Amino acid sequence: MTMLIILVLWSPWYHRRCVLATEASLALQTGLDVRIGSLERVSPSTWQLGDVQLRDNETKQSIGRIRIVSWVQEDNRTVVRLSQPEIRAEYLDDVWQLVHDRFLCRPEHTMNPIRLAADDLTIQSAHSQLTIRDLDGTILPDEKQVTAMLSCMLAGERPDIEPMEIEIKRRRDEAQPRTIVSLRTGELNAPLAWLAGYHPAFQKLGDEATFHGAAKLAQVPNQYGGGAGGLNWMLDLSSARIENIDLARMTEFLPHRLVGKASLQLNRCQIVRGGVVDVDGVVQVSRGWISASLLPRLAEDLGCQLSTAVPEDFQFDLIAIDFDLYDGKLAMEGLCNSQRGFEKMPPGTMLCAGGQPIVMTGPQQIAATQLMRLFAAPHSVSVPVSGQTLEMLWLLQPPRGPLTLNDSVGSIPGSPQFDESGQPIGENAPRISGRISGFQSAPVPSDAPQSRGYW
Repeated sequence: MTMLIILVLWSPWYHRRCVLATEASLALQTGLDVRIGSLERVSPSTWQLGDVQLRDNETKQSIGRIRIVSWVQEDNRTVVRLSQPEIRAEYLDDVWQLVHDRFLCRPEHTMNPIRLAADDLTIQSAHSQLTIRDLDGTILPDEKQVTAMLSCMLAGERPDIEPMEIEIKRRRDEAQPRTIVSLRTGELNAPLAWLAGYHPAFQKLGDEATFHGAAKLAQVPNQYGGGAGGLNWMLDLSSARIENIDLARMTEFLPHRLVGKASLQLNRCQIVRGGVVDVDGVVQVSRGWISASLLPRLAEDLGCQLSTAVPEDFQFDLIAIDFDLYDGKLAMEGLCNSQRGFEKMPPGTMLCAGGQPIVMTGPQQIAATQLMRLFAAPHSVSVPVSGQTLEMLWLLQPPRGPLTLNDSVGSIPGSPQFDESGQPIGENAPRISGRISGFQSAPVPSDAPQSRGYW
């Protein structure tokens, strides 16, 4: 009988059944489609999984894969080691939900301490990739909170520099449990190009943009009661610095162009979506090109002063602006005269070229929305935005191109409409929407009474 049991446990049939059971258990806990290439019980307390693939449960698209997963249960502690894990940047939301929603937010999974280690973690996107080495972390639970602490290095960096640190706290000592995520780059300048796969906005920063300093993401009470459990996320980038911002990439599709590499020093930065926006910092660009058409817009939209008219695009020496954005108001002041080599510039100079001040601005305050006018297309329209109308923008969107007479939905009483050849459209012609492609109403019957026109 003992020999029979051994033969069954060694059979491919039994091994396959164990693999399927493990896949089903992991899929139930993670919410993902999990595929395991191999499964081995190295010792009574150690399991080793090979070629683990994580896929979206609905689309079956690959989220990531792990070459080897080692799981060790030691008394009241669990040790997990990941060898060469790979994650696709566009699925970082799924990874966050796995770590936060299905793990940290469920006390039954964090009753005992956990040690986590990973080597050569790669985050891939269509544009670039980021390789992290020597990732080491611990998850420590207590009565009031669970804390995950991670430290890591970027591939190619010196091993003796201060590593990057990430801390995630799930606090349960309040009426509403909430999460706080903190990141400190240490001595590292973290590249941002790989985040383009997560959100297209990061692609506008360019391939060489870097982040240095601290970042904090915390759940805070929502004054309007929205969000999960009345909480909303607040982003805090105070004291952070973003360098090598590619202005040519950022203004690529705007009516006025800027070429150069910018740096952004954030002295204070707290942003709550749909709530508080409090940002104070300095923007600086050394040597670049600027469209001459931008200068009159600076004067008209931002109230700047121009020392001379420039008819053609030109090369500038320095742009330096101190700004403060709070409560829908934007305050600006030129800082060129405070930079080394430009001390002789007049106070308030924000742009200089050829050793001369070109654009100046003193301490002044304008509506923050004026900055949108600066780069708005010629066909843009004025939108009455306020606290009462903000929620309507998702439905009443501004036009994406110039309006023509035929863009009106329906007919305006007393105004004729024309087809593409310039011929008048008959009274009983179908009503066609100029903004909704393919929409066409049925022709009005000849015996039907004349209906009211649409505005």
